[in-house]
Amino acid sequence: MDVVIRDSAFKHSISVYTINVCLLHIHAELIPDDNPEKRLFVGFDHNANPPEITGVMEGDTLVVIHAMKLRSQFYYLLKEQTI
Repeated sequence: MDVVIRDSAFKHSISVYTINVCLLHIHAELIPDDNPEKRLFVGFDHNANPPEITGVMEGDTLVVIHAMKLRSQFYYLLKEQTI
């Protein structure tokens, strides 16, 4: 899968490196029912911090549109293995 990172992904000062490491170490993936192309990934960065990465699938390419520190509403994803 190819990955493209849009400028909007850097709004919360998450680096390209952190996004890439998180995507390599995905712990969980959410696919909203209302938009099957959209994905929310929870993983771990190089310091074992759990960012959340939001992207949209365009064919075989993941277009990352948002990245930020994991919000408390998604902590439950760290407790269950969904991938």
